[in-house]
Amino acid sequence: MQCKRCGAELKPGRMYCSSCGKEVQMVSGYSDLEDEYLRHILKESSENATAEPQPREQVRESTGPLHKKKKNNKIPIIVVSVLLTVFILTAAGIKLYVNYQNDHSYEYQLAKANEYMAAGKYGTALEYYQNALVLVPQDVTARLAMAKIYMEQREYDYAAVLYTEVLKLEQTNYEAYQNLIAIYEQKQDYESIIVLAKGVTDERLLPLFADYIVEPPVISPVADTYDDFINVGIYSLEEEEIYYTLDGSDPTGDNAILYTEEDGIPLEKNGTYTVKAVCKNEKGINSSVAESVFVIKLRAPGYAKVVPDGGRIDQETQVVITAEPGCSIYYTWDGTQPDKNSPKYLSPLDIPSGNNILSVLVVNNKTGLDSGVYRANFIYYP
Repeated sequence: MQCKRCGAELKPGRMYCSSCGKEVQMVSGYSDLEDEYLRHILKESSENATAEPQPREQVRESTGPLHKKKKNNKIPIIVVSVLLTVFILTAAGIKLYVNYQNDHSYEYQLAKANEYMAAGKYGTALEYYQNALVLVPQDVTARLAMAKIYMEQREYDYAAVLYTEVLKLEQTNYEAYQNLIAIYEQKQDYESIIVLAKGVTDERLLPLFADYIVEPPVISPVADTYDDFINVGIYSLEEEEIYYTLDGSDPTGDNAILYTEEDGIPLEKNGTYTVKAVCKNEKGINSSVAESVFVIKLRAPGYAKVVPDGGRIDQETQVVITAEPGCSIYYTWDGTQPDKNSPKYLSPLDIPSGNNILSVLVVNNKTGLDSGVYRANFIYYP
């Protein structure tokens, strides 16, 4: 006897199938045909119970074998996978293209730099500004922005380099001049400010240097050769301190003399005097050096002119003596050597009676040089 479910041979006396565990039903009158039909019904019931429910239309159309239906279900998955892969590759390509375009766009780099600078992220901003300069090496805008960051971070040396580069590219850039002056002022490097001012002629820029450019002094009289003493005057247009030397040395050095003489500097000896002078303002900034060379060759005055010039006189006569301006005349009648202690000629002299020798000496009042003695013999007997 066989099991109605699985067809296995049933052993005598068993109430359950040893293969599938089905309870043995003892029904009389079943034919082999009925057994076969019953197995077919049980098999279909088992398959339907384990199968997933399908839409009515799909069940109606599924007439082919089961393995063909499973193969068709894989096609949409493959299509979706292919489309997803294409999408990912396309997106990656677009991103690479956009990144490439941005990396090679000056406007993009500058915009990002400005964005990070506004947010206070100076390090990132500097990187973008540097990228912009790589793309446009002659750019002034990026340099000014970078210099501004360095100024805020008190990195004055870096800022000074950038402002100097800006002036090489744009010689009248007001912002670069203004901030360079501020940097040098902070360091009290006034010499650099003076150097920076050289060649500046733009009317907009000149006021920036007003506190740092000191006008040189004026020296009077003009440089020349003089045969007399002179007084050298030195004047400041802004009434600033004046320092000078007479030996041609640096008037800003240790040998410099503070000018205080209201009547000037007297040059009273023969020689060559190289006068150098500077003005110094309240910041301690010196002007350029003014220089004049004076040569003093003092000339002795000429002999006095005596009228009458000696001889025999037979009546009362007066002697008139003249000399160069600025000189004094001294005289004696006894033939002795006149000097500054001798009688000074003030008015015509009466000729004394007898045989007399008039000795006359002319002395320059400033130099003290004299003419030497002039003598005239007068013989007068009334």
